[in-house]
Amino acid sequence: MNDDVSQNLVVFRIKGLPEPMLASGPTQAEDAVEQAWAIVRQQHKVRGSAVLAVYSEWQPSAADQKFMAKNFRKAECTYSFARPAPGDWERAFADARTVMAQKEESTEEILPILWSASSPRAGLLEALPYQPLVPGKLSVALAVVSRTPEGKIGMQHITRHEQEQMGAPLEKLLDVGFGCLARGLKFEVRSSGEEVLVSLARENKLAASALALPDLHARLSPHLGTGDLIVGLPCPDELHVAREGSRPAEIIREQVLASRYETTELVPSVLRLSSGGLELLAERSGSPNG
Repeated sequence: MNDDVSQNLVVFRIKGLPEPMLASGPTQAEDAVEQAWAIVRQQHKVRGSAVLAVYSEWQPSAADQKFMAKNFRKAECTYSFARPAPGDWERAFADARTVMAQKEESTEEILPILWSASSPRAGLLEALPYQPLVPGKLSVALAVVSRTPEGKIGMQHITRHEQEQMGAPLEKLLDVGFGCLARGLKFEVRSSGEEVLVSLARENKLAASALALPDLHARLSPHLGTGDLIVGLPCPDELHVAREGSRPAEIIREQVLASRYETTELVPSVLRLSSGGLELLAERSGSPNG
């Protein structure tokens, strides 16, 4: 990750080249990605049609998104930090520096965890403080999550007793969890003509928990518009979104219902997300081996 927040690091994966190409542009510039591409194109004499993927540390501006759609038609795009409103850059830079420092200091964090009412483990939810997302069908609780020395993800659910010891209301703990989760999210945008698929990923996993973010619909609207969206959760570590009625939405549904994920707290699910909330549309039935 680039330590200088005033410069937006952009990474291009190019067909035929063994290593990704790196360049940067001023973070606040509307054409930061275009400037970075000009450097790479001049140095390596490559064409836009050869670009397979683009990673921009900061979310590309609307102008850069149009530039990429025109010049990198087959490329996937991901980013780490959301682009703020024009007057909010200083706060965004401060938040980014905090994220970078936290990554250096510790990997332990409080994160939201999704619980399906149809999960075989759902009975355990009664011992935890939780908030319904789809009443009677899907809820969100919290856990302390860290990476083990073996590189695996360790999880300790926060119980009602532990919440009482913390002396914090559930709403406050959820705000902490949402903040930790949002800082680690990356948005991967794939487009083909008018069809758009957005996938959320996270280095420390549990990207599906982003479903619980209060502003998720607003975060997705720059890519997918303001209408109803279809969200697929094939496992706790993946979240895929497309416009309702689109071909990518059909594919999301098919892949979720055929998921091979072994059910734990979450059952693979398909939901409708609108500005007014969530609706559970379908869950995978039976076990993945059934």
